[in-house]
Amino acid sequence: MLLDTSVCVDLMRDSSARRHGPAHRALERLGNTPLSISMFTVCELNTAAALSNRSEEEQRRVTDLIRHLTILYPDTGFAVLYGEAAAALLAAGTPIPVMDLLIGITAKSRGLAVLTRDVHHFQRIPGLVVEGY
Repeated sequence: MLLDTSVCVDLMRDSSARRHGPAHRALERLGNTPLSISMFTVCELNTAAALSNRSEEEQRRVTDLIRHLTILYPDTGFAVLYGEAAAALLAAGTPIPVMDLLIGITAKSRGLAVLTRDVHHFQRIPGLVVEGY
């Protein structure tokens, strides 16, 4: 299972508020399923941390979260799938944000489903299995 950035943000927000929110409950339902994130999610999380008024604290929280996950990097197969999906979405007039497409194709290229709060974007990617919460 590949976690979208929205899941990571919710997990960090819940942890700082010491609560057990929807993202935590979604992970509990997955049991022992291996969890991963895209390098693109790592980029988004680090951007948000750098923009924060408490950037050092936020960077520590990002590091604490991602050390428990497998980080997936793009390869040539990813690039081909990305091009095909981007072209199909543009031709249909239904493009999605580039980072969501990059993250979704990371999952699809590895045969993984994506867990997200933003189901409406990811469900437009042909052939991608999407789980929402």
